[in-house]
Amino acid sequence: MKRCLSVWLPRWPTERRSAGPAGSRGGRLPPDEAGPLVLSVLEQNGARVSAVNAPAAALGLVPGMPLADARAIHPALGVAPADPDGDAQGLRRLALWCQRYSPLTRIDAPDGVSIDIAGCAHLFGGEEALMADLADRLHGFGLTARLALAPTLGAAWALSRYGTPMVQVAPGEVGEVLAPLPVAALRIEAETARALTRLGLDRIGLLVGKPRAPLAGRFGPLLVLRLDQALGREGERFDPVEAAPVYRIARNFAEPVVTLEAIGEVAARLTGELAGMLQGLGKAARRLELALYRVDGWREALELRITRPSNDAAHLLRLLGERLDRLRDHAGFGFEAAVLSAFEVERTEAVQAALSGREHSPPPMDDLDRLLDRLVNRFGPERVSRFAPRESHVPERSCHPVSALVQVARHDWAAHGQALHGGVTLARPPLLFARPEPVEVLVEMPDKPPARFEWRRTAHRIVRAEGPERIAPEWWAGGEANRLTRDYYRVEDTEGRRFWLFREGLYDRSGDTVRWFVHGLFA
Repeated sequence: MKRCLSVWLPRWPTERRSAGPAGSRGGRLPPDEAGPLVLSVLEQNGARVSAVNAPAAALGLVPGMPLADARAIHPALGVAPADPDGDAQGLRRLALWCQRYSPLTRIDAPDGVSIDIAGCAHLFGGEEALMADLADRLHGFGLTARLALAPTLGAAWALSRYGTPMVQVAPGEVGEVLAPLPVAALRIEAETARALTRLGLDRIGLLVGKPRAPLAGRFGPLLVLRLDQALGREGERFDPVEAAPVYRIARNFAEPVVTLEAIGEVAARLTGELAGMLQGLGKAARRLELALYRVDGWREALELRITRPSNDAAHLLRLLGERLDRLRDHAGFGFEAAVLSAFEVERTEAVQAALSGREHSPPPMDDLDRLLDRLVNRFGPERVSRFAPRESHVPERSCHPVSALVQVARHDWAAHGQALHGGVTLARPPLLFARPEPVEVLVEMPDKPPARFEWRRTAHRIVRAEGPERIAPEWWAGGEANRLTRDYYRVEDTEGRRFWLFREGLYDRSGDTVRWFVHGLFA
């Protein structure tokens, strides 16, 4: 059963400027001490007031009036341009901050937030205590807020805007509580509300018993839909500001946590509990987020991206610990709550039991996986790549870079090369040039490795050679580069340096222009 908590911020555009974009005062004056302030928008017939703060409202100023009239009433009026984009961004930050109460929060643009607190209220001492805590914090941020809790999203929205400031409705009382509210509380268009009022149907209670078909035919289907959604007869999707994690561990602190060492201890406990939860369910995560909620309303979030799904507490904690240093100058007056969430959770491979009754542990993450995870979380996933094999005989096209976060099947590269070439292949160099570099060679006999070659203005005399390994052209791909056969040799010069050379073209084939290249270096 849903328990929807609607938060309406009637003076959000102006109070956001006074209280700070995320609800934090940041040393600014609270709304009642900031003086009369209005926000203005420029329309075709001049500037108009779009929002007013409490002192301006006390002077009789209202949204929609011409800005010139507002200044005539109060010449010392403070005026600022409206910033709807900033309001929307601030509202999103506030909705994310409200996730300290529940993972399901949504934005009710342009001036509200809704929270589904079903199953969460007991963590705060009950629904009434949760509402009181939220109201107190919002007031401390300098925000005027009206709260309503109801079984449906529509009822909570209506009561927060047209009911008393703090309303809590039980499941069986929705119809009775909504009955005296104006029809505008149903989230319908203003013209529809005016039309209903002209006909004397100005209260929700007057619509409840009416046949639905005539109402829909006269006033449109939205009216009937909103009415039934508010009463709980029709479902309504709750679109959270972010996808709610299924796996999360939350903690509230008795006293604010300030030091980095204390934050690290909290992270260790949360990581251990979350990893244990995932292990018990046979799950592993590819993305984690640690959200820390400051006492002044700011929300700090650290995200971990993992190349392979993991539930290894030690590995996850090491990754998290390497990022905690970013919080050193962001603790402010301390953090009062923390939430560790797991996203992109996958089932782990089943573990086969041995005849002895013991379970074989799943294969641990190898060093490459751990290194990739550390690099990804230090430099960002867009800066770390790995190579994946591609079905191509040509060495420079036999693999391609992909993001380290992309799942790539594990490959035996030697077996992959043998499968492509149908037999034993020469060892591939650890350093393969993206483009083969041309060399000048001295060849004593055709179809034999060169005796000498010059590369980058340095001459090399070859004392040992292996090969050739012939790679036929990919004729189906077309183009001049895919027309000539290659013969590869692994050669070593007098100083022990080893090179991967190839000859492009055949001496005994008419039309082939024979050229030599160095394609890589061996250790």
